[in-house]
Amino acid sequence: MAEPAMAASTCSHSSSPRATCAMASSGSKAVVAVLPQVATMAQGSRPAARSSRMADASASGRMSKLASAAIARITEAHGLWLHVDAAMAGSAMILPECRALWHGVERADSLIVNPHKWLGVVFDCTLYFVRDPEHLVRVMSTNPSYLQTAADGRVKNYRDWGLPLGRRFRALKLWFLIREQGVEGLQARLRRDLENAKWLEQKVSIAPNWRVLAPVRLQTLCVRHEPPGLDGEGLDKHTLDWAARLNQSGEAYVTPAMLDGRWMVRVSIGAELTEREHVDQLWKLMQLALDH
Repeated sequence: MAEPAMAASTCSHSSSPRATCAMASSGSKAVVAVLPQVATMAQGSRPAARSSRMADASASGRMSKLASAAIARITEAHGLWLHVDAAMAGSAMILPECRALWHGVERADSLIVNPHKWLGVVFDCTLYFVRDPEHLVRVMSTNPSYLQTAADGRVKNYRDWGLPLGRRFRALKLWFLIREQGVEGLQARLRRDLENAKWLEQKVSIAPNWRVLAPVRLQTLCVRHEPPGLDGEGLDKHTLDWAARLNQSGEAYVTPAMLDGRWMVRVSIGAELTEREHVDQLWKLMQLALDH
């Protein structure tokens, strides 16, 4: 069998299969496959790219150890492209106390951050950093006569960095936000969210039959209510039922997701107007949702 186009963990973002399809449609001769990275490397396969996430599981928000540079060592040894998807977690890098989570990112070939997720920029706005844009230009560049200008060769033309010829002025939205709130204002809001997430973690941790299922590194909690004697599919149904009741109430919204083969509930604390009183109310509603 031909080598896969990309190696990614089973916890990778849903965009990973789409990326492999795009690679195949661009003329790649490699078989399109998204494989667990450990199995891929152990079996001797050599992928053309490696996709990493600051949150190694999109569902849980658990932070990967880029600080250990383990992934970077593999990609550098095999000449692979290392992309870091820091869509949500990347916003926290404006906080000096979170900067340790960023350690090792300088070894990536590309990385993205979505300011529209946690920083509060109006949707949509993505920051894309690439070490060597010539790789993109070589594949994406197009220069028909009607697109040629006197400035060619003297300016960066972002039409050659991706598929669209034109794009909206998304950077202006980010500039407005920074000017309106300031870096210190944005930092204060993110710290508030981190404190509220830790507060909720403490409440859930001491409540009978409730569990926090993953370390709370930033503002996302993974929780599950586990009544005695209930497990397997019965526990899954219980989880989905109380989450549905909570969402249908219109008072709050949580996201069910799979973690280690079982359903759990994600609580994301990051809206601009969310204060401690709202998190407290959410915790009370989560407990009330258990009642049929």
